[in-house]
Amino acid sequence: MCPEECLPRAGSSKLLILIIERLIHRGLGLARVSGKAVFVPAVIPGETVECELVEDRPTYARARLVKLAQASPRRIQPQCPCFPDCGGCQLAHIDYPHQLELKKEILRETLRRIGKFDPAEKLESMIPSLLPFHYRSRLRFHARAGALGFKAFEGNQIINISDCLLARAELSAALPALKDLARELGGERELELDLDPETGKIHAILLGRGKKFYLHEGGKFHKVSPPKKEFLRLMSFAQSNPEQNQKMRALAAEMAEASGAAVGLELFAGAGNLSFELAAKLKKLTAVELNVRAVQLAELLKAGRHADNLQFIVSAAESYLQQAVKAGEKFDLVTLDPPRTGAKKEIELVVKLGPKTVIYISCEPSTLARDLKILLEAGYRLERMVPLDMFPQTYHLETVTLLEKS
Repeated sequence: MCPEECLPRAGSSKLLILIIERLIHRGLGLARVSGKAVFVPAVIPGETVECELVEDRPTYARARLVKLAQASPRRIQPQCPCFPDCGGCQLAHIDYPHQLELKKEILRETLRRIGKFDPAEKLESMIPSLLPFHYRSRLRFHARAGALGFKAFEGNQIINISDCLLARAELSAALPALKDLARELGGERELELDLDPETGKIHAILLGRGKKFYLHEGGKFHKVSPPKKEFLRLMSFAQSNPEQNQKMRALAAEMAEASGAAVGLELFAGAGNLSFELAAKLKKLTAVELNVRAVQLAELLKAGRHADNLQFIVSAAESYLQQAVKAGEKFDLVTLDPPRTGAKKEIELVVKLGPKTVIYISCEPSTLARDLKILLEAGYRLERMVPLDMFPQTYHLETVTLLEKS
């Protein structure tokens, strides 16, 4: 609680003295003044801070850190000079082991608040990233009026950067050439920078209507028409922390094998990120994905592997499930890896399908909590919940959850 009894006006020179209770969504610190929640970036639970009020709404307020009255022993000097203004990182002021602990508690609190359940001992320790920095093989940048970087944490300003501690070293080295490309293109642009972990090639992707591709060679980006496999990979979603992604694949495959399932269904399969490892543990796997190009890439990858028991189908997950329920199809295992919006409608249909085992991979705790609540109320029990730190220095986390039908 805050010792102040009321909030000063936004923009007032009077500072708030706040005690940070915990971290919440977006890595914001939560404090309270007369019961009202006040959100503050770049703080740590237990700290006493002096803040300036920047917004006061009926149910909450936002404040900006001005001074640390009592700093946490887990606070470190951020390595990035753009922190905390840049929206790329939110936790760079916290030592890495404590980041893991705080993310786990954010997940637990979200499950309690939205899912109305406590995972207790089923929530395992966070799997740390091998690389706390320089782990991303794909990043999205904004360019405007000569600036290239990330959107600011607050507002629409672009924070101009010369380096990024989240990017692979090869991508950081290509940033000057990307800035040159952005200047040549002019206007306001969104550009993705991609490192192919297999070939080492670096591409810039100009986003918008009709993507355009540029290959990094000789210190410059040159417009290209990539060959088919390369084109399909650039057009498909890819996890941007390759080492951590491999841990996630292995974990999902381990859960599938331990379940004893023979026939599996995978939803939101993408280009087969999990499919091949899952198929190796099953007699048959049907992998469903809406993105045609992702499925085309998956088929190309399948051609080089022994995966005759794996079938890719182009379909929306909801549509496929509706047909499967109507046809009375049976699956021992359903695995799903939906986008941040979750899979509420799909989960309701999964319940009707009635698999013995569900593996749910999530990148957003709030929608995970909502969807797990449906499964638990339908008679599934939580067996394991394993959070992975796919994105160190940020509030984002991945969670792999195993449920069995009671």
